[in-house]
Amino acid sequence: MTAIKSASLAIVDSHSGDRVANTEKPFILALKQGENLFEAILRCADAAHLKSASISGLGGLDNISVAYYNLRTQQYQTKLFEGMHELIALNGNITLLEGKRFLHIHAALGTHEYNVIGGHIMDATVNPSGEITILPLSAPIAREYDSITGLKLMCPLAR
Repeated sequence: MTAIKSASLAIVDSHSGDRVANTEKPFILALKQGENLFEAILRCADAAHLKSASISGLGGLDNISVAYYNLRTQQYQTKLFEGMHELIALNGNITLLEGKRFLHIHAALGTHEYNVIGGHIMDATVNPSGEITILPLSAPIAREYDSITGLKLMCPLAR
């Protein structure tokens, strides 16, 4: 049997991110039914020692907390969508906030009535599966609180 090198892996699950540790090559994270979307992605990112990454994905989600940021009040307005929804498109990134990995996700979701809802994802459960493409970045990207917007924004590194 031939040993698989981490550089040749193209897919991992949320408990095997260490198999792609320190890679700068894209890979797919296969998520299983019942996993918490945020916990699973961050568990993989931690095990893979990702500096930062861009992510995209598709699949299905349940119990999805979707938010809209009200710039005037500097508060997120959230709404819970129960039941399975198609994850039509997920876009986001993994950055650093106060030295810890921070996950920022937006998504478009399809209903059983063929309507689309979308926004900032605050929480969700995978149902029935999720396929997240992770594009590792070669350097860390930090976030800092911005008092003007009330958001944790990406910031360039000091020169």
